[in-house]
Amino acid sequence: MVQSAESRHVKYKMTLQYLGGRYHGWQIQRSGATVQGTLSEVLSRLAGSNVVVVGAGRTDAGVHALGQVAHFLFPIKDSIPDLRRALNALLPWDIRVTRVARAGRAFHAQRCARKKRYEYRVYTGEVLPPFMHGQILHLPRPLDLEAMQRAAELVVGRHDFSGFAASTTAVRDRRRTVLRSEFVGRGNRILYRTEADGFLHHMVRNLVGTFLQVGLGERPSEDVAVILESGDRRTAGPTAPPEGLYLVRVWY
Repeated sequence: MVQSAESRHVKYKMTLQYLGGRYHGWQIQRSGATVQGTLSEVLSRLAGSNVVVVGAGRTDAGVHALGQVAHFLFPIKDSIPDLRRALNALLPWDIRVTRVARAGRAFHAQRCARKKRYEYRVYTGEVLPPFMHGQILHLPRPLDLEAMQRAAELVVGRHDFSGFAASTTAVRDRRRTVLRSEFVGRGNRILYRTEADGFLHHMVRNLVGTFLQVGLGERPSEDVAVILESGDRRTAGPTAPPEGLYLVRVWY
């Protein structure tokens, strides 16, 4: 009796952190290093055969992760007692696997996700500390945090987010349910935190770009409702730079 490919493999769920500055995003591309490609390459070396890694979300170039989740199949015959330690020994310093555990056959890192949390970090001090370089947006200007919070609250609920999606977004159904959208100020640091059942390409960065315009007094908070109603990307603010964005957590 010939065993199926799945019966000869174990499915694993992996949680990881990474700094996205050196990578062309999560997804494997024809040229340039990616997080998915780096993980697949290391796992394939350990397995002695090709291993495909599937992530919960496709972070863009320069975007970071504190709690990205992925799954992969690993050959039973090549099982390793401490797979997390083996991975971290071979991975570059800016990708760290924090947890590896066996998963059920039905588990899928992307399709089974119920909710995700992203954070966007801004530093408004005049001089950016060097250890923050590439890990936070430096905007040395005063921001109206109350106005930004009013704008952020307008996206809570279920809406069509076409106005905040990348113009190249191919997804037909652009309705998403935002469960949390808030700003927190701590001295020169401003944190935007959002949770939703899913996010469109560039959605968080386009929201932040618009909120920052509100904070700078360039547009009223109420414009966010107008953008949602119009569904026109051209009416929203610019796409905020990637270095301030973090995928923080995925719920299943």
